Amino acid sequence: MNRLFRWGIIIALLILISSGLVSIRLIFVEDKDVEVPSLVGLPLVEASNRLNAAGLSARPDIVDSDQPRDVVIYQSVPSGEKAAKGNVINLKVSRGGALIQIPDVRGMQFAEAVKELDASGLKLGSVLRVPDAIKPAGVVIAQNPASPAGVISSRMIELLVSEGKAGLSTTVQVPDLRGQEEGIARQILEQSELDVTRAVEVESKLVPPGSVVQTQPKAGTRVQSGASITLFLAKAPAPEPPIAVTAQTGAQNAEQIPPPREVPAIGTVPPVIPIDQVDTNPIAPPQTVPVIAQPPAAPQPPVPPTPPAIPAGGKTAKLRYQVPPLSRALPLKIVITDASGARTLQDKQANGGEYISIETPYSGSANITIQLGGEVIWQEKYE
Repeated sequence: MNRLFRWGIIIALLILISSGLVSIRLIFVEDKDVEVPSLVGLPLVEASNRLNAAGLSARPDIVDSDQPRDVVIYQSVPSGEKAAKGNVINLKVSRGGALIQIPDVRGMQFAEAVKELDASGLKLGSVLRVPDAIKPAGVVIAQNPASPAGVISSRMIELLVSEGKAGLSTTVQVPDLRGQEEGIARQILEQSELDVTRAVEVESKLVPPGSVVQTQPKAGTRVQSGASITLFLAKAPAPEPPIAVTAQTGAQNAEQIPPPREVPAIGTVPPVIPIDQVDTNPIAPPQTVPVIAQPPAAPQPPVPPTPPAIPAGGKTAKLRYQVPPLSRALPLKIVITDASGARTLQDKQANGGEYISIETPYSGSANITIQLGGEVIWQEKYE
């Protein structure tokens, strides 16, 4: 009996010691934090099971997305990071649904464009109103994203709307067009809100034929918006004809030729001429000295057109633009127009979703125009 009692006490002590070791391990040794698994792209049920297996729990939030239905598109704690056991991980889960094709509302009145977007199931985002000398007030100039991109129903559509000519500067500085080809010069004047009344050709060796020699009024002059400008275009000088010089010798002798003597009639005696009146120097015939024509001057090498000067210092325009989703690459062209003229900042093939970041100096005020696929889709103005 005593032996059985002693074994009972020994077993009880062993159990107490084991329990103490386990408690010490749980309290002081075992790590309470667990690694969060990767959940993005998984169905909600599978993501929840993985969190439960790791000692964590899920809190789903259903949101609009172009991803399939019930797929996790975001997790509040990134995969690989540590989280305490029992913590809740917030999950954003796709509601699913098809993409909506954006209608083209450019050229519509603002109210009509809003109705068109609403009828397509889209929402109006920010509206930027800018002065425009061409589009009447209230007409949509551009939109972002551009048509025909596909977006989810919650995507906000931004519009650029014309204010008309209100707010435009009454005077414009004539840009320096020297050395520019006629076509480029006309585009720069049009973007500067100026008109070309006529083009006059003048002989010049300073710039290539067809390039601008000067303008009237001259570059730098401030004129009324929409004023007429005359372009003076260079043409090749006409070749100079060779000068023929004929020198005659004995001209003085020719002036001293005595008058013809009378021939006496037959049967009469000719008068006697004194010896001192006899001309002993026969008249030499005129001699022609050949003149060698000078070869025409060698043509001057053409002078390359002078690109518009980039203003230094002063103000800096910062453009941030993201290309909308595209089914294929399209030509992207970004042009800035300021007091010094027009400059191309980007001219390339752009892919959907590509992010464009540009910083460029300018003088006065500037307009940056974005063309995608040959169409103007956005415009920014800088003061």
